[in-house]
Amino acid sequence: MAARPRNYQADDGPAVVDLWNRSLVHDPITLEIFEDKVLLDPNFDVEGCKVAEDGGRVVGFVHAVVRTTPYPRGFASLLEADRDRGWIVGLCVHPEQRGAGIGSALLKEGLGFLRSKGRKKAILFSYTPNYLLVGVDAEGYPGALEFFKRHGFTPGGESVGMAVDLQGLSVPPAVRETEAALRAEGIRAQYFERRYILPTVAFFERHFPTWLHYFLDKLDRRHDLDETVIVLKGDDVVGYCQHRYYQHVERTGPFGVSPGLRGKHVGTVMLYKLLERMAQKGYKCGWFTSTDLGTANYYAKAGYRVVRKHVGMSRDL
Repeated sequence: MAARPRNYQADDGPAVVDLWNRSLVHDPITLEIFEDKVLLDPNFDVEGCKVAEDGGRVVGFVHAVVRTTPYPRGFASLLEADRDRGWIVGLCVHPEQRGAGIGSALLKEGLGFLRSKGRKKAILFSYTPNYLLVGVDAEGYPGALEFFKRHGFTPGGESVGMAVDLQGLSVPPAVRETEAALRAEGIRAQYFERRYILPTVAFFERHFPTWLHYFLDKLDRRHDLDETVIVLKGDDVVGYCQHRYYQHVERTGPFGVSPGLRGKHVGTVMLYKLLERMAQKGYKCGWFTSTDLGTANYYAKAGYRVVRKHVGMSRDL
């Protein structure tokens, strides 16, 4: 193997992004996304970020990370749970250089970094919130599953990515009826208004603390307020959903409802209100990256279909 791993350097960004997009064609990124999710992550450590260079050309990349900073807000509770584990956030090799041992060498570097930080388990890809990949897409990247198995990783749970066609979207009459019935009970779905900032933060802190950053990021980026739907019971926020995250305008989610209101179809009303506004604005589809197979049935009822499947993988160190 001519290419040798070295630490990431300040001017490697464009070359790494180009390599990524040539190698992981189903998961393209921009330089801005790479900077946001990798370089600006407060848990970034250059010792865990390596490139393989051959003749002055970047032909391989690996990024490993451990959580030492409770970023973003709401993630402090994960510090203890994550103390023994780390992530291989991304790994890619130029298509013309595969089979030369570059991927194996880079993976070894990444795992070595995790061991040096005292971690006992390595998880592939699903590093929240700044993940670039959510699991191994065995169909999109033939041979990837077998590669990681050879390096000691074992398959875990499966998840699916789903999408809904918004062209010709029609809200079912039953959903309209449910919305009216909920309103009669004092439960109403509406587009977000800034006067509900504090009740929305309280909703996340009470029920979904690790989702709070999605909401705060939208506020920071000054996204349109009607990209978010909340459900109110009195002055309390009891449900939330949104579209757009980072540069992904048609990405939908997260979706969440207070436990005491589940089973009343509050989430369905909220979701259709979001999708209807997206359709009105001319968006052609809504999609999300990952949900478990059980929850997929719920989204299927709203017209979502499975577009990708992922396998979670991990190994002991």
